Amino acid sequence: MMSKDYLKFTDYLIDQDDEYLKVNSDTVILGMSMDSLKNKTLLDIGTNTGALLLYGLKKGASKLIGVDIQEGPLRIAKGNLERYHANFELIRDDIKNIDNIKADAIVCNPPYFEMNNVTPDEKFKTAMFEESLRLDDLFHSYRRLLKDNGEIYMIYPADRYHELYYMCLKYKLKIMKMRFVHDTNKEYALRVVLKMKIGKMTKVRIYRPIMIDKGDFKWEA
Repeated sequence: MMSKDYLKFTDYLIDQDDEYLKVNSDTVILGMSMDSLKNKTLLDIGTNTGALLLYGLKKGASKLIGVDIQEGPLRIAKGNLERYHANFELIRDDIKNIDNIKADAIVCNPPYFEMNNVTPDEKFKTAMFEESLRLDDLFHSYRRLLKDNGEIYMIYPADRYHELYYMCLKYKLKIMKMRFVHDTNKEYALRVVLKMKIGKMTKVRIYRPIMIDKGDFKWEA
């Protein structure tokens, strides 16, 4: 079933479909975590229905590129981006096959569920489970598709942060900013949001945590 919903903290109205993943707190937090993208090209890996590209538009990006392996979400993304007259390109392909893009910024909310979690729906399995895009392949794509002074934004389970750190060392990326996401009803962090750039690891700025209470939260930059 199709619905129209506002992207949180924006005045953008987007189409969503129950058949595909919808915007959730991960999407909103990652989108709002991006710094100014004025006059920059933003690449969204696993763009789904284009929500993160619209956050990029809000941040001033001059060109938006979305890559996804599923055709259905890209059709919805096209309508969402056309509604706001964005300068965009949508590509249906596996990111591992793409080598003709050099972006100023990359954003990604990757599939991170492990295979001990099982869903019978193939569309959701593709979008959610890490077998669709292994972390090593994702970081290799970051280095291949990012300009030398570019920036990367991603969100990931906090209890797997050590994997991100290892990948940063392997692919010579430095963590610039970090922020943890907590649920007020849980003792431990749920997610970590990172900003990365190419270079040797240096000091990291760790910002105040984001606290989610019953699915809702306030945004503080």
